[in-house]
Amino acid sequence: MAVPPEIDHAVVAALFQFRMATAEQLRVLHTPGSGPELMRRRLRRLKEEGLVEDVVLPQAGKLRAWYLTGRGARIAARFPELEGVASPPLPEDKTEARLRVGHILAVTRTQAAFVAGARTVGDECRPLDFLPEVYHRYGEGPGGAVIPDGLLHYTTGGPNRALHRAFVEVDRGTMASEKLAAKLIGYARFHDHRPIPPHLRRTSHALSILPAWQQHYTVFPRLLFVLADTGERAARQRIRDLQAIAAGHPLVARMLTGVKAGAARLDDLEEHGPGAAVWHSLADHTRPRCGAWEL
Repeated sequence: MAVPPEIDHAVVAALFQFRMATAEQLRVLHTPGSGPELMRRRLRRLKEEGLVEDVVLPQAGKLRAWYLTGRGARIAARFPELEGVASPPLPEDKTEARLRVGHILAVTRTQAAFVAGARTVGDECRPLDFLPEVYHRYGEGPGGAVIPDGLLHYTTGGPNRALHRAFVEVDRGTMASEKLAAKLIGYARFHDHRPIPPHLRRTSHALSILPAWQQHYTVFPRLLFVLADTGERAARQRIRDLQAIAAGHPLVARMLTGVKAGAARLDDLEEHGPGAAVWHSLADHTRPRCGAWEL
């Protein structure tokens, strides 16, 4: 059976943008109506052509993660839909790929959940509607920037059709709660940051400078924290920690008067979809769970 060339193109583009993916993740993103073996066969052929490489995942039997070779990355970089997307750092060898794979696959899995959920309810979220690691600076030094795991574009359908943007943070429970909370504070600082030129800092004109984020967005993207590889009990504690920071930190509390923010388990997202009542509001811990676009 002939292989549609556009699917090969889409798979290579996804591996460029997401760095790594499993065959099942690529199947969900691009060929949900086909069986898993067809995607594995396609990847093996791309490997024979020198475009992709694979590594066996630790503690996962024979499950493999796939990533582009240098040749594959050079070809993908010329795809028009990838214009402006940063070239991913390629693993030096399979050992490096295996050590880096956990978080990268969790991010790819998150976007696959948004794509599958949108497909189910008639919304729009394409495989590449998730830009990893979009860099936004708000201050000096290594800590003066927010780098979300992804900037999500998602369009809800129906009579109230609307485009939503969200900064997505994927947490696998490997970092301390303080570091997760620091991410929320970083977003508050970015939300509040006004790049005032030195000659205006002591004048009344400084008050009229627009926040830096308005150079990129008409509305500040909502904040979605996705908890992957986390049991229900641990997830509840992580969410409570985020809600405590939201209530107790004045800069975060001020941001959340206008910015929508929530947290959900990835397992729930995959089972029910992003529009289902799986999201905990960070601004109001008393509110019942709701859909991502109802936060």
